[in-house]
Amino acid sequence: MTLVYLLSIPFLLLGYLVGKRYIQLYTTTIRKALQLASLIITLYVVAMLLFINGFLSESLAGTLISLFYAFLSGAGMGKLHSQLGYKKIAGYPLYAYRNPVVHLTPLLVGSTLIISGFLRIGWAFDFIITPIRLFSGASLVLFGLLSFTLYITPHLRTQRILMIDHAIDWNTFLDYSWLSEDEVQLVFENQADTSIPSKSVTIRVNPGERMKVERILAMKKEARKDLDN
Repeated sequence: MTLVYLLSIPFLLLGYLVGKRYIQLYTTTIRKALQLASLIITLYVVAMLLFINGFLSESLAGTLISLFYAFLSGAGMGKLHSQLGYKKIAGYPLYAYRNPVVHLTPLLVGSTLIISGFLRIGWAFDFIITPIRLFSGASLVLFGLLSFTLYITPHLRTQRILMIDHAIDWNTFLDYSWLSEDEVQLVFENQADTSIPSKSVTIRVNPGERMKVERILAMKKEARKDLDN
């Protein structure tokens, strides 16, 4: 068991690096999600076939599963660290669309994952902790905490706009236009793709708060003009 924990350290570090630098939920598409799911299912089926045909021993299979969960735990830890960093540099909250479903969904999902993770570690309170239980439970807890930091609707803050796991700098803000009484479109410089000069973000506004959002956007637009001058 000690050997498994030692072997897990590089996988934890690798997962942390991948989670912090390379996992971007904001850019995830259905195609990418299906490709990832297909890869995981393929690896699982291959491993099961090897195990059934005697090419993979039970102890080796347990070790590989532990290393896989260690990687997931590291990825969750790295992504959580990245999200907390985004939140720190984004500044103080200015405005966010308030909707019970939107706000309660991450809370419900996160709480379920965290509770499931702790139950998995203790496996219904027998508290016989094995590497598989520890890392699988830890991965659930970390991804549960991560769900608390995801912003389903855009959050306007003093330095950045936070959306899911993406942050847009106000220094790239160009203009805005009202699509309706409760919907405004923001236009930004597209620094990620120079072939497309601008990108837009649509924000929902709660009834009666249009003037508040108007003041914020007008102030940010004026600040951008001052920056250019």
